[in-house]
Order: sequence, then C-alpha cells, then structure tokens
Amino acid sequence: MLRWVNETDPRVMFNDAAVEVWLYALRPTDAAVAKQAILEHYKANEGIAASPAAISKRARNIAASREAGLRAIEAPARPVKHPLSWRARNPAEWDRLFEEGRRLGNEERRRASEARQGPVEDDHTDWMAA
Repeated sequence: MLRWVNETDPRVMFNDAAVEVWLYALRPTDAAVAKQAILEHYKANEGIAASPAAISKRARNIAASREAGLRAIEAPARPVKHPLSWRARNPAEWDRLFEEGRRLGNEERRRASEARQGPVEDDHTDWMAA
C-alpha cells in the first residue's frame, strides 16, 4: 500500500521506517478501507501529502460509516408490536374511546357546518309554491 501511495505522491517516503510507521497506524484497518481513505484524501487535499495519522483517522470514519449503513439495513432485534395489540387487549376501552371520538368529531363538524351556513330557518317559505 505504501509503495502505491509513494508512486502516486513522491512526497510520501518509502523506506523501512516509513513502512513500520504506516503499518502501525493502519494495522487494524482493512486494505480496501485504507485505499478508499487514501483516494478520498487526495481527492479533497491534492496539495497535502498523505500521513499515516490522517489516513488512519479517515479510514476509521469510513469504516464507521459502512458499519452504520449495514446496521440501518438490518431488522431490529426485537419485533415491533402491532399497533392493534392494545385494541385486542382492551376491547371495551377501545369501543368507549372510539365512540367518544366519534361523538366529539360529529359535534365539531356540526358546529363548523353551522358557522359556514349561518342560522337555518325552518319555515321553508322561500321554496314553497305560491
């Protein structure tokens, strides 16, 4: 990997000491992640030579991002309860709350209709034939 970086950027030294430092910095890192980190480093910072610390930090961020993406795809460990389970356990309470909501909703719709239409007259003289 270090030879590849050196061929890309001659400012990065390729000698025994450099190999040891890069190996120590990237030891826990997968090779594909390290390569992606190097490529991203040079894409973002063309004028700055890659250093073991910078590449190691970027590689940890890439690995964490990949792991988070995999965790987001996995199903949750505990199944989600069905929303109707409370209804099945408490049918009487469900029916009471449903009827109360229906009554309140009907009352609210009646008030809204009266407000839109104004007072209603019951003599019906306006439409009866003379």
